[in-house]
Amino acid sequence: MNRFSALVFFLIGIISYAEAQISTNSPYSRFGLGELQQSFFSEFNAFGGASTALSNSKSVNPSNPATYTAYGPNSFLFSTGGWHQTTKMLNATAEQIANNNAFSHLVVGFPLGKKIGASFGMIPFSSTGYEIRKSITDINNPDYLGTANYSGDGGLSKIYFGGAYELSNVFSIGVNASYLFGRLNRRKMLDVHDESSLDARSNSSINLKGYYYEIGLLYKTVLNENDDFTFGLTANNNSSISAKKSEVIESFEFSGFFESPKDTFVNVTQRGNVILPKYTSVGISYNKDKKWLFVADYNTQDWEDYTIFDESDNLANSMRISGGMQYTPEYNAVTKYYKRINYRFGASYSNTPLQFDNIQLTEKSISFGFGIPVKKSRTKYDLSCTFGHRGTTSGNLIKEEFIRVGLRVSYDGIWFVKRKYD
Repeated sequence: MNRFSALVFFLIGIISYAEAQISTNSPYSRFGLGELQQSFFSEFNAFGGASTALSNSKSVNPSNPATYTAYGPNSFLFSTGGWHQTTKMLNATAEQIANNNAFSHLVVGFPLGKKIGASFGMIPFSSTGYEIRKSITDINNPDYLGTANYSGDGGLSKIYFGGAYELSNVFSIGVNASYLFGRLNRRKMLDVHDESSLDARSNSSINLKGYYYEIGLLYKTVLNENDDFTFGLTANNNSSISAKKSEVIESFEFSGFFESPKDTFVNVTQRGNVILPKYTSVGISYNKDKKWLFVADYNTQDWEDYTIFDESDNLANSMRISGGMQYTPEYNAVTKYYKRINYRFGASYSNTPLQFDNIQLTEKSISFGFGIPVKKSRTKYDLSCTFGHRGTTSGNLIKEEFIRVGLRVSYDGIWFVKRKYD
């Protein structure tokens, strides 16, 4: 089996695993398409998530497809990784700690000519995972009536294929075609305290699949022998994704440890669409003396345009500002290995799409990380650690404080070169 076939089978296995995992326990993942996975590479996470203007011959950057023209001749880049997150969720009276692990990405990139580059891979798009329990009482009767249980799981992933073309020495353009797929499961159950009454439950499963496209632009100018400046832009328009919803509402009663259905009130299958809203991101980077790298991003997404089966979810337009810096003591050091390590720091601030009673939730984070090349190898490890918080305890809402640790493993191989024998 050649290496390309092995990569294909590995990708299929990762897809099967990604569909089965639950990478969040946030009650906020109940809304919209779940918790969005916006930062998926450890290298970028260490910069606070900034990546729109990052172009590197030894790194794949699906955030901006125009960067695919940076690959070296005959190179074949491979990258994968994962992350762990510990989250403390708290309100005015209680707190809870959750731990999650997840696959972050699997991507490859390679040149198709002197001015053409390409990339493909799979990246998680969103994740849903929550359990909420609420006691129910009668306004006219303070006695306890029962418990309402809300739960959900599932998520969306995307497979992308992208290409880029170098229009001139300073300007490149690229396009990603992404296939979005996955399932969102949402359940409700009313557990009535009165044994003479039946319990009720609702199970809703939404399957999504469809294509959307994003364009990338990159302008890179060399200021002098050691300094360069880069401007990047990525955008996509409102996209319609096909969806199928299956919903069952029924009453049941417990028979020992088992549930015995009684009456089915609703059992329908509905086809429709999800409107994925427009996204725009601009970024800059400045590389000085091949030691210092400064990056910054600003992006927005029009979540007010989001609909699912022609219904909105009261989401607000989101905004994110992120930036960071990297220091490399001596990128081509031979004897002193530690001087080739990349030291990174970053921060971000965002207005999330989540809005309750005219309060739009914000998220703030700081991060750091390292890029560690392996001695006598073309392999590199990128590590990141992010500290952040989202939400508030005001207005009966939940605040989430989290620590996320990420690892990216990348390999720069040389392919498509014929072997020569003496």
